Amino acid sequence: MARRDGPGDFYHRIAARNVLPLWVNTKNFVPWEPTPSYEPALWNYGEMRDLLLEAGGIVTPEEASRRVLVLQNPALDGYQGTTRSLYACLQLILPGETAPEHRHTQSALRLILEGEGAFTTVEGERIPMKRGDFIITPSMTWHGHRHEGATPMIWLDGLDNGLMQLLDTTFFEPGRPDGAPNAAPRPDGDNEARWGAAMRPFGAAPARPTSPLVRYAFEETRDALSGLAASGEADPCRGYCMEFVNPMSGEAAMPTMTTLATRLPASFEGAPYRSTDGIVYVAIEGEGAVEVAGRTLEWGPSDVFVVPAWASHRLRAASETVLFGFSDRVVQQKLGVWREARG
Repeated sequence: MARRDGPGDFYHRIAARNVLPLWVNTKNFVPWEPTPSYEPALWNYGEMRDLLLEAGGIVTPEEASRRVLVLQNPALDGYQGTTRSLYACLQLILPGETAPEHRHTQSALRLILEGEGAFTTVEGERIPMKRGDFIITPSMTWHGHRHEGATPMIWLDGLDNGLMQLLDTTFFEPGRPDGAPNAAPRPDGDNEARWGAAMRPFGAAPARPTSPLVRYAFEETRDALSGLAASGEADPCRGYCMEFVNPMSGEAAMPTMTTLATRLPASFEGAPYRSTDGIVYVAIEGEGAVEVAGRTLEWGPSDVFVVPAWASHRLRAASETVLFGFSDRVVQQKLGVWREARG
């Protein structure tokens, strides 16, 4: 007959063999609903801007590769990230500076917040930057930045670092030591000429799952939101909300991040909403607040805030507002696990 030890002795012996009993603390491993390990948070742009400008006197882009401040979620002690899967960062480049080229597995987006006269280079093409523009750097594409304007240039970076870390797929490659371009030069405006209209070059085949259009100009985004607002009633939870898409496929513009633009009318009072994707929002225009997890986070232009996964929240707008948002919804949808709840 097999020996029957007390449970304490059994658990000790299996732990020594790197084994865990699933029936102990089951709810900690398989909770009845999502229990994200991060919390709502807001970063005031004025405060962040001051810190970025201070950093501009401490480190150069050449020394740091990128002069970036990560918006670290206060609940993720010891884990770098804004949510578990995503980074939101603020980057500064000063007049006359160059951020050297590099490439990496992580997909990156940029939402331009301040300044003119800078451009990002993506696979050899100079992409202009203006406030509110949404710009994509696809995975493993060479990219760098150059500022030829007269005032500081600041933008928000969004990256899928946490997801790449979870999958153990992170690769990083610096550019050439002499600073020379790593990709063959392409004419200015080539990307927009090919992909900027509701058309595509005949016979073109997708080279990657990311949208071939790398710059979504804010004036066009605003016009699209205005057109939607003129055509019907606002969604009671999300206002007038539109998703950026890949013109080749009609799917999400990025394979690992859903990107959204939302227009909230003045005095908008949103109904409660929650979904399994944690969302990072940036206020491009307007002022308002989000009520989430028993807290009220008030935001103004260029402020950044995060709503955790499955956290019931309500959006409110004090004035006509445009929000940019990004999340890992597209990954969850591809896996068939994304859910939402209203009311």
